[in-house]
This record gives sequence, structure tokens and C-alpha cells, in this order.
Amino acid sequence: MAPLLKLNYMLSRNSANIFVATLAAFLFSLFFSPYYYGGDQRGYTAAYEAVFGHNFIDGFIAYNAHVSSAEPVHYLVVWVASNLGLKKNIVMAVANAILANLLFRLLIKWRVSVYIAWAIVFTNFYVLVLYFAAERLKFGFIFLLLALLASKKPKRASVFSALSILAHAQMIIFYASHVFSVVSSRFLTTLKTLKISRKNKFEAVFTISIVICAAVFLREHIFRKFGTYSENAGSNSIFEIWKTVVFLILSLMYSSSHLKTIFIFIVIISAVVVVGPERVNMVGYCFFLFYALQRSRGVNAAIILTSMYFGVKSIAFVLDVIDTGQGF
Repeated sequence: MAPLLKLNYMLSRNSANIFVATLAAFLFSLFFSPYYYGGDQRGYTAAYEAVFGHNFIDGFIAYNAHVSSAEPVHYLVVWVASNLGLKKNIVMAVANAILANLLFRLLIKWRVSVYIAWAIVFTNFYVLVLYFAAERLKFGFIFLLLALLASKKPKRASVFSALSILAHAQMIIFYASHVFSVVSSRFLTTLKTLKISRKNKFEAVFTISIVICAAVFLREHIFRKFGTYSENAGSNSIFEIWKTVVFLILSLMYSSSHLKTIFIFIVIISAVVVVGPERVNMVGYCFFLFYALQRSRGVNAAIILTSMYFGVKSIAFVLDVIDTGQGF
């Protein structure tokens, strides 16, 4: 009976933490969002106001005049919410609450310490960027988290994965890294054994198909963004891979399959060289979290040190927002 009582206590404790984190994210967003009015938020706010009163097609034209994007998920949310007369800050506060809820649920699923979970959800620089700056990317991560939470239900996870890419083209880097790692690892295994199972064939073909279909659907947008980021990256991108290399080294410390991890980071490092580090390092950091958080419940040197580093960056981010209206 004692183990059952302990299990019930843990479940109720986890539920309470998830509820409080969700509510805290919503209230914090309502309080802090008005301070973030500059940067990309100028375009997002203008787009939100511009689509009001328009039908779906005309609304997209008005939206696209302020936010150069062909990704449909953010537009759909904006068009529906704006025409319902909802305030943008409230809508995005709800989105942030959903993001915090899903992130906390995933960390609990991975058996991460609740203290580490709170630190990541509320003091991590990249998470704060998703809450307040990277509005479209936020929805990409929401669907990525849903896919990870539904990992034992492949069909549902595949739908969420596709929606994640449709929410933001940058999410392709996540799935391209995973696909490259899986395909390369299985290719090497096949060379050694000269055998490949029917299940492995199906998984490889299905995963590759999702990435290719999403890439084809968003090809013009991807090429346009690719050109923009490449110009901004400049010729020094090759020297900016050191942060991603650090995440690779840290990931190798906690990964059970070094070869798969290296294959993942080959894609990420290539993306850094091509489009620059600012929009890609987050991907490397997320893969590092995937490996390190599942060791010792996330209470390990790498997680603690990186959390301290990104915690300090988050303080600077908040102060910049208060002083200038934007975090960059």
C-alpha cells in the first residue's frame, strides 16, 4: 500500500507543479508582454491588427505585408483571434501558458527534477525568447513538444511533427538532424549486417517523407529565408560553430550512442556555417538537453552550469526589454 500512496503523492505533486507553472506563465506573460513592443513585435502587432475584418484570403495578404511568412499556423491563430476581437497579449499569454504546460509535462515525463524543470521553464534565456520574441517559432515548439509527448503513438506524433514544421520552417533542422542520424546509423548497421528490417524501412521512409513534403510545401519560403540568413551570416560563420561544438561535446558526455549524436550535430553545424549561429544554436542546445536531462534527473554539472549561464543571459534579456522595448 505504501508504494501506491507514494505514487499518488508524486502524481498529485506533479499535477500541482504543472498547474502552477501554467498559471504563472500566463500571468507573467500578461504582465511582461506590454514591455516588449519593439523588434519583431512591431511587425507581429501590426499584422494582428491588419487582419481584423478581412476574410481568410485578404487577411493573409494584409498579414504578409507585415510578416513575411508562408507558414500557415501563426497566421491561422492570428486571423481567428483578431477577428474574434481578442487582445493580442491575452492570446499570446495563453500560447505561452500552453508552451510552459507542455514543456513542464515533458520534463516530468523524462523524470527531471522539479527544481530543474522550474529553472528551465522560467529562467532559461531561450525559453524567454520563445515567450516574448520568437512568436512564430513558439508555435513550432508547441507542436514539437506535443510530438515528443506523443512519442508512443507514432501516427499522432507524425501529425504534430508536420504541424511543427508548418508553424516555422526552422523546425526542419530538428527533423533533418534526426533523419540524417537515423538513416546514416542504419545505413552503417546495414553495411555491417547486410540486413534491414521491414519496420526500419517503414520508419525511415515515413520520416523522410514528412520532411520532404513539408520542405516542398514551404520551398519558396525556405529559399527566401535561406538567402536572407546566408547574407546576414557573412563569412565568419565558420568561426561561430564553437558554441555548437560545445553542445556537441556536452551531448557526447551523456549520450548512449555517440555515433548518432555526431550525425545529428553534423547537420546542425552545417546549418550554422550556412545561415549563421543565432537561429541554429538553440537546436543544438535542445539536443543537449535531450541527452543531459535524462541523466541523474537533470541534476548534473552540465545542466547546472548551462542553466546558470542562460539564467544570467535571461536577466540581461529582461533588463534590455524594460529599457528598450526589445531583447536584442
